[in-house]
Amino acid sequence: MTLAPSVHAALSNAALNSPHPNAKPLRIAVWLGDGWMLSVLSHAQTDVSKLQQLIACRIQLNVEDKPLINEPADEPTLVALLTEQLDHIAQKQLVEIRFEYQQQARSLYLLDGLMAAQLHLHAEAYISALAQIQAETAEETNAINTNTVERCLNSAFSLAKRDCAQAVNGYAQAGNLASQLNVLSQAVEALSHRSLKGIQPMLDATDAAQLAELLAEQHAEQRAEKPVKTAQNGYWFTKPHQARVLSLNLLGNLLDKLLNKPLGNLLDKAPQASTTQSLILTQGTRLIAQPLLNANRLFIPISGNTHESLTVQLSQLIDSLDLSANFPDTDWLSSQGNNWFKRYQAKDKLTLVLMAGSLEELMQEAKAMRAYIEKTQQTPAPVPAQTPSANLAFKTPAGSYFTPTPLGDTGLTFVYPGVGTVYPNMFSDLHRYFPELYRELEREGDLAAMLQAEAIYQGAAKSAVDVKSAVDLKDAANMSLSQLAISGVGASYLFSRLLTRVFNIQPQLALGYSMGEAAMWASLDIWQTPHALINATQNSAIFNQEISGPLLAVRRDWQLNEDAPLAWNSFLVRASRAEINALLNDFPRVYLAIEQGDTCILAGCEASCLQLLKRLNKRGIASNKVTAMHTPPSQSQHSAIQRFYTLGLKANACETQVRFISAAQQSAVSIDSQSIAKSIADTFCAPLNFTALINTAYHQGARLFVEVGADRQTSTLIDKIGRQLELGADGVQTQEQPILAMACNAKGSDTITSLLKCLAQLISHRVPLSLAPLVLQSAEKATAKTIAPHSASALGHYSNVFQEGEPL
Repeated sequence: MTLAPSVHAALSNAALNSPHPNAKPLRIAVWLGDGWMLSVLSHAQTDVSKLQQLIACRIQLNVEDKPLINEPADEPTLVALLTEQLDHIAQKQLVEIRFEYQQQARSLYLLDGLMAAQLHLHAEAYISALAQIQAETAEETNAINTNTVERCLNSAFSLAKRDCAQAVNGYAQAGNLASQLNVLSQAVEALSHRSLKGIQPMLDATDAAQLAELLAEQHAEQRAEKPVKTAQNGYWFTKPHQARVLSLNLLGNLLDKLLNKPLGNLLDKAPQASTTQSLILTQGTRLIAQPLLNANRLFIPISGNTHESLTVQLSQLIDSLDLSANFPDTDWLSSQGNNWFKRYQAKDKLTLVLMAGSLEELMQEAKAMRAYIEKTQQTPAPVPAQTPSANLAFKTPAGSYFTPTPLGDTGLTFVYPGVGTVYPNMFSDLHRYFPELYRELEREGDLAAMLQAEAIYQGAAKSAVDVKSAVDLKDAANMSLSQLAISGVGASYLFSRLLTRVFNIQPQLALGYSMGEAAMWASLDIWQTPHALINATQNSAIFNQEISGPLLAVRRDWQLNEDAPLAWNSFLVRASRAEINALLNDFPRVYLAIEQGDTCILAGCEASCLQLLKRLNKRGIASNKVTAMHTPPSQSQHSAIQRFYTLGLKANACETQVRFISAAQQSAVSIDSQSIAKSIADTFCAPLNFTALINTAYHQGARLFVEVGADRQTSTLIDKIGRQLELGADGVQTQEQPILAMACNAKGSDTITSLLKCLAQLISHRVPLSLAPLVLQSAEKATAKTIAPHSASALGHYSNVFQEGEPL
């Protein structure tokens, strides 16, 4: 492929290093994948004939994946190739570049950004600037690490009229043209997916030059001492109302040689001319959602009005799976799986859900489910006196679920966990499946601050060459109380939006565990500006000094000087309130902070707590959290907490159908600012009896409890409390309705699988919800694409174990 002389002139060093001050930035809309054309035509918001004409008259280029020859002009660079297309793009023509990389055919589409907007085409990304510098002498080639990268990058930012401080700067080794196109495809995918996964490795521009300098001067042994930024596996957070900007820097063959060959041999002879390229890309408006279901994550709902109809349909499913075994290349999910969603009837009395990780497992799940239903039909055994009826449901480890006695949605209760449930890299892949939800959350406020991303997702900012990254990771357990409070509420807010707005699940009641009470008001459209609490909490003396940190409220209550030693801790212990209360008088600096089922949480002077546990002859699990919430010293902060949470309400807040239950009172909380703030302050400043709270909720009609937040803090507790409600003092089953608790997230489990398991139970209990997000659309399938990794890195898994219940 040869370039016109005008293109070479446009790419001259003089033109790049001295861009015209009035030059306008480029705005080239970019898309990936053959399925894009099909998707555009099937979802056109404008005259289809214009799109058909645009596609029919497109400029088509083909690039082979051929090895480079040691001739500098053997193949054009990526920047040169794109620059050659600028005239076509200026003439409103669509440019298609088809290329083969690692034996896979791919395509990339370019169109003038204004033209794309006029046709209502949402771009995946935009190219804003192209820059290229070629080293012409051996000295310049050797100095590429210090001068050329910086000059080229500055030129690109100048052309794009962008501030480099607002961009994520990355580099990659420039191989042949096909590999460069693949790197560009990865960059576009990173912007459309709002994730830097696949751009490996990622560095700041200065770090790229410094790394090359480091390698040239000190050789590869020094690499592990230079920490740099690497690609995020999770969400690409950005400042509020600020577009994502990615500078993609392709470095010439010198860096490739430095990284792969002994340095001494390279410097014995003059290297070949090397080229540095810089492209500035910005985010587009087209978001690509990854399907929730695939061949390794199957979810089949089957509804009917009788047990017989369910077994008949299960037999039909088993037969279809038998037939599919003879056609292993068939996409069963799209050809057969979606039919079960079409057959599903929301008005049917009974529903079962099958979940599996493969067709073979689905067959096993279906047969087990059919055997269970047939057995219950043939020999309906009486309910054992000691077995709560909620436990009669059929449930498998894979997530399949069926209950013959649906509880319905009249007692559907959202439960909001307290602090200490967040964990490193929590649900870091959720954005890939619900990009529109994340975009909505970004528009509302500072999403990174809401989730405390710097602390929770810090593992994403460590280097692939930094061997100490696993050690340097900041543990979520070391977060301050204010950070834990913000991120915990943020996680609950996110999952509330997911359940209520994406799946259209509407709770009838809501309650919170400790600080979860604040989360429920923030998450269920009551407070007008819940995001204002982020900055307020970060700078609050209450959460940073009075009841946490230096514990000033405790020091005043105990009459301690500011410099007096104070070792505070809390312990989870399996003991009853009566056992603990019998000893508290002997330990004035120990408090019973929380009662939760068959366990309690003690808080106070660490030494005194240990002495009390010894007297109890019980083993306590230390939380190593510093907070005096739910203890007498926190009473001094009651007025301040009430003022802190006195917030304006949304205009339609009083129209909510949700009844809000507080641990501070028996009746539902009135929907007004003062009542809400007082109930929160009353809860925070008094011992928490979570057992009594669940009892109160139960007597107000709560039956199905869905934990809304990170991990599963309260679900196990509620199940235990529920069993106490269902069984009398003599252990005999009462006539009371059962209760069931579930969580929509679980640390250590796949994010989507945990969510689907929760949805499966709700569907079987006949809770109205939308199945639309689960249905695999053919158009979405057509736009699916796979970008080959340019290079690989290994990121270690890091996790912590939190104790049952809220650590104090």
